[in-house]
This record gives sequence, C-alpha cells and structure tokens, in this order.
Amino acid sequence: MKYETMFLTSGKCSWGECYACGWGRLTGPDPKTNKLKSIIDRKFKGLHKSKRLRIFASGSFFDDKQFPREVRKYIFNKARDHGFKELVVESRPEFITNDRLNDCKDIQLIVAIGLEVADNNILKKYRKGFTVENYIQAAEVLKICGCKLRTYLMVGMPFIKDHKKSLKKSVSLVKKYSDEIVLINTFPHREAPIFDAWIAGKWKPLDKEEFKRLVDPYKGVETDFDNFAFVPKFHRDKEKWIKGATIKNLLHPYFEVWQDYLARFFEPPKENDIAFFTMCSFKKPYRKSTFFKNLLVTLKEIKNSDKLHILVVSTPGVVPFELSYRYPFDKYDWPEWEETPKVKKKYLEVTEKRVYNYLKSHSKHYKKFYCYLKPDSESYQAVHNACKKLKIKIIDCIDKENYELIKDMRNPLSTNEALSVLIKKLKI
Repeated sequence: MKYETMFLTSGKCSWGECYACGWGRLTGPDPKTNKLKSIIDRKFKGLHKSKRLRIFASGSFFDDKQFPREVRKYIFNKARDHGFKELVVESRPEFITNDRLNDCKDIQLIVAIGLEVADNNILKKYRKGFTVENYIQAAEVLKICGCKLRTYLMVGMPFIKDHKKSLKKSVSLVKKYSDEIVLINTFPHREAPIFDAWIAGKWKPLDKEEFKRLVDPYKGVETDFDNFAFVPKFHRDKEKWIKGATIKNLLHPYFEVWQDYLARFFEPPKENDIAFFTMCSFKKPYRKSTFFKNLLVTLKEIKNSDKLHILVVSTPGVVPFELSYRYPFDKYDWPEWEETPKVKKKYLEVTEKRVYNYLKSHSKHYKKFYCYLKPDSESYQAVHNACKKLKIKIIDCIDKENYELIKDMRNPLSTNEALSVLIKKLKI
C-alpha cells in the first residue's frame, strides 16, 4: 500500500512511563493552536498524493493536552482536502471516545493502539498504564464509530519467559478486534529503562534471524524489525571517561553492549568490502592522533583504498572507524604501562572473542583481510587467532622482520619505514 508519513511532535505523552518507550519521555513544542497549525501546513506541503497518511506523534493524538480538538479537526480537513482516503493516528485507549472519533468526516480513520502484549501481568511490569480490558473497550468504541483498529504488538519484550507462546496468545486475542496487526521488534531506546536493562545484561534485543523465526508463522501480518535507526546511544549523564588498564574496564558494560550491537545488528558499508585491522591511538577520537593522520594520508596514495573498511582493535573490541567518534569510543584511556600479566592475558582472551564474533557475522561481506598491527601485541595475536578459527586468510601489512627494525622507535607503525612497507604489502 502506498502511504505518506508525518512526524508531528506536540507537548508530551500523558503517561510517559512505558518501560521500553523513550519517545513518550520526550517533550515536544508547546501545543499552541496557531503554532501547531502553521507546522501542520508546512508538513502537508511536503507530502505526495497517496491513499494513506500515517501520523506519528509520540503520545496520543486524541489527548486534548497534546492535540487540542480544534487542531485535530484541522488535520482531518487537511488530510481529506489533500486527497488522502485513510488517516492513521496513534492513541492510548483512555482518549478514544465517541465524541472525539466523530469529528473525523469523509475519511477512513484508523487508530493504532500499542497494546504490546495481551497479558495483564506483563503489562503491569512493563508499566503500560492500561489493561487488556481497556484495549478491548477502546476497540469496541472504534467499531461503533466506524473506525478501524491497528494494533501494535512488541516481539522480544522483557519479562517474558516464552516468547513464542506469548506471541501466539497475543495475536490470537487481537485478531478478534483488529483490522491490522503490526509485530514490532523491541529495541532499547536510550531514554527508557530498557536501555539500562541491556547495559546490565538483563535483556537483549532480538537480532534479525531471531525475530524472523518468531514472526514467520503469522503470514499476512505486518512486521517491523527496525522501527528506528537503532544504534547504542548513551544519555549524556552516562557519558563518562573510562580510564585505566583494568579487567573491570576491559569488560565495561558499555563496551559489551557495543560489541553485541556490532556482531548482531551492524551492517558494514557496502562499498567497503576489504577488512583492514589496525591499532588504536591514545588520543581520542582516533582521527586526531598522529598515527591516524599519517595512516590516512598514506592510504590515499594507494589505488582503490576507498574500498578499505578500517577496523580498529582496542580495549572496546572491534571499532569500525566510521563509528569511532561515538561514545564510549571517544572517551576511554588504556595506559599500556599499567598492564599486568594478568590483564594482558585477559585482554587477549576477550579481544579474540570479540574479533571472532564480529568476523563470524560479517566475514562474507569482505573479499580480503589485512592486518596492520604490532606483531608483538595482544591485539595482533587476537586477530590472527580469530581468523585461524574461522579459516580466514589474513595478510600482514608489517611483517615481523621489518617490525624488529623499528619497534623501539616512538609510534613505530606511524613511521615512514612502516608506512612504506604498508604501501608495498597492501594490494587491493
């Protein structure tokens, strides 16, 4: 079905307590009638002709405090005059009344309710603020008023022991009342408590294959795996420097969630199909360091070097260079002089596992694999051990013989001697 989408923020969700919802915790512009109307006019100008218009409002469209009645009527008329036959809006059940619904004339109104799961015990833990019975009451009001119901169900929610059984129960119930059902993968939004549960290792989002296995039995039901551009984003009050060469920092939960994301959700850039493993720099972000400045200048001299996907191997694990400006990759210090034999041993074990997990997920994306790491480093050993286990051929861009000649220099891999060897070895 062809449709247009409008994001229209106004005020704040009246509830704003749902365990996995970050949008409801955000506050939009003050819902003043005239200001909202001017915003609506501007947004409608950018829409194309289509059958259906969907409006996402981070709350409830029928909440008078978010969208005054006059504004709702204005939207109904604008949508009709624009040629839309169907209008999809979202609302909590308590705002769905005959009086509010009957304001919509000459256009099919479809109201989406995020029930999430048809289980009152789970809804209570999820802090949903309404029950299955409230949902059913709203569904009956919609039917009486000639409106359609679009129901959102979350897949992979916390607090559920048997996801397959729970989903079957939920779909079975909402089918009785819904004209449309959408199965949505549960992702951690940084503004919501679910993000903290992910950091603490108490819950993990489903990856694409796990999600597919659960939703496949429901043919004809709409599914939404990546309902927003998911990437670990930490709230600013959590963005603190991670300092010290300790096992605790090596296993820091922020690093752990990023490595989970990189192994299960990250998609390497299509144009960068040659893996290039290299070292980190003490200066953050990496790009500002002498090593990376010299490396990037050198790589420009090499034909087709734009195909390289630079993968930094460091304390956080594998760090794709294009993500190195993100927290915590830009705010950690690992003083090598603080490393003890015990820390070095653990670093090798953890880093090998992280490189292995990354390559296991993404090795098919790459045509070749190169390594520009100090041959006497744990990072070098970790990369080679992981490649050996996966039967991946990896080419060293600085061999042990050449490295022996420069290893006592300051920043040896940043020297002209090392970079000249790199140019000779790197054949793309």
